[in-house]
Amino acid sequence: MKERVFRYRAIEKRIVASRPGAAILDVGCGPGDNLTRLLRYGGRPRGIDPDLGRVRNAVAISPALVAQGEKLPWADESFEMVYISHVLHHATDLGAVMREARRVLAPGGLLMALETVEDSPIIRLARWIRPKWEGDDVFNRFWYDELLQTFREHGFEVLQSDKFNCIYFALELFPLTFRPFEIFTPLFVGIEVLLRKPLHRYSAHCWVIAQKPGEPLFPNSEWMQEANGGRPVIRQA
Repeated sequence: MKERVFRYRAIEKRIVASRPGAAILDVGCGPGDNLTRLLRYGGRPRGIDPDLGRVRNAVAISPALVAQGEKLPWADESFEMVYISHVLHHATDLGAVMREARRVLAPGGLLMALETVEDSPIIRLARWIRPKWEGDDVFNRFWYDELLQTFREHGFEVLQSDKFNCIYFALELFPLTFRPFEIFTPLFVGIEVLLRKPLHRYSAHCWVIAQKPGEPLFPNSEWMQEANGGRPVIRQA
């Protein structure tokens, strides 16, 4: 059901499944939600998080360490994919995180990132009201186009990207606050799908798939077509 909102999940599934056993680093893995999916897709994920409590939960799913994205405890070219979900806005040194992600990626490897963007006026208001998220400081605020440029400036080729989640992120607060409201999730998803096109420019989140220079490690025809909504693939400039 929620995959109709989180459309990137079908894309990440195709990517990981196209290279079974791929070594994947989840930067800012939290308690391991993303590790669970990456493992289920056939990957070989590892995680890091600066919070010991979250790492203790994550290691029940996959190997994880207490560490920060600004200084990764792995050798050069150790991973075929780096996955960063809603972490870059918490980075104390964004440039260092980007350089470290590129360093530990093998040539032709992929960096997949999910982020919150300032294109949404609701997000801008929420950041003003609540400058922290789950106790973690927010040090960076991104506009979508500027975020893509950040990837390019750090030596990545942006293969595919898009914005998503124009209103569902706000509606989801109701079931998170009061569990019985989960019965309204299908309605909330329907509202999001209905408003997706007219409010797309104001979406609150985005996904980015970028590649480190080199011979591509992941067959890209199927997942890039999925990312392009089934339409012919046009690589971004």
